[in-house]
Amino acid sequence: MLALAKIQPKQYMAMKLILLSILALIPEYVIRSNLEISGWFYQKFTTYYGDLWYCWYNYLRVGFPYPREYPSLIQQIFKLIALIPGTEQNYTYYIVFPVLLLSVCALICTYLLYTLQANTTRIIWLWILAPSYLFYGLLNLDFLPILTIIFSYYYFQQNKYTTAIIWLALGTSIKVFPLFLLPIYICSCNNHKKRFTLLMIFIATWLILNIPFMIGDWNAWLFPYVWQLQDNFSRNASDGSWTWVIFYLLSYFGYGTWSGKISLILFALSYFYLVRKYWHLPVSRKLMLVIILFLLTDRVYSPQYNLYLLPFLVLVDYKINWKYFYLLEIPNFIQVFFVFAIKSLPLLQQSIIFIKYTALIMLLLQLLREPIGTA
Repeated sequence: MLALAKIQPKQYMAMKLILLSILALIPEYVIRSNLEISGWFYQKFTTYYGDLWYCWYNYLRVGFPYPREYPSLIQQIFKLIALIPGTEQNYTYYIVFPVLLLSVCALICTYLLYTLQANTTRIIWLWILAPSYLFYGLLNLDFLPILTIIFSYYYFQQNKYTTAIIWLALGTSIKVFPLFLLPIYICSCNNHKKRFTLLMIFIATWLILNIPFMIGDWNAWLFPYVWQLQDNFSRNASDGSWTWVIFYLLSYFGYGTWSGKISLILFALSYFYLVRKYWHLPVSRKLMLVIILFLLTDRVYSPQYNLYLLPFLVLVDYKINWKYFYLLEIPNFIQVFFVFAIKSLPLLQQSIIFIKYTALIMLLLQLLREPIGTA
């Protein structure tokens, strides 16, 4: 009792948020940890088993230790899991390890968000109880790079620019997306002379993390990047993006595979124009701006990508419009809960995608128009 009495109100609230973060992940763990339960959801609703299952079923189960389409540090995580006896044969046993890793990341994210933003209502509704957190948190490994992004923002806010950049380089070695936030950090550094140094620190850290894998197996290290550019893009109306239209048009001239590059060009141009025009906005808004632009232009809009947006919905300096938030999140949830049924109905798929992109545009416009500091 005396120990509890010594707990400060802020610490008590942080503990409650962390507990809620754990409880929020339990239903998804139950669904994804048992193949019979996952199979029931697949049979009833055509719900996808999840990418963690995919990595086990297509790689570890057949003796190949890592998923080739993921960057080197994720490959290494699966190599380590493969060293644990029994993970290849027993899915229920295997799933415990990536789930534990992801859960720890999610809890640290919650704690950091609370440290950065005292508004607990936002943390609860826009992060912990967001449909994406509840349903996509244990789908893939996205909590890992998201943790590095939040850490980078946390240290940047403390003017510890070097530490922030190191965290961002770590995230880029896990998944590519954190790289796109680098220009915001470097150009937002108050010390102009230090910007080049920060860039060199990012490159050096990234090389330190990647060179061992480049030397060990160059083809395995390179494959995910080549695959992303050459193969991982929307090809028809059943895919979860509007960029299949670019693929369709370019295919008429024999250049369909260029659609991935076109989406990157669209992202880069909109990035340069909007960030430059609205450079006066706070860093949290600029980072959120980059994430929204990525979602709007990426050649594959995987539903779990919304997870990257959630922390900055919590951190921005204005009040998020709840209608736009749920206009984005609810269709995003429906898209994967009924994934294969919806994929078989291209018109329905494109209707859901249209609603999501509409919501993203509304969130973008609100970000650009809201006066600074109106939270």
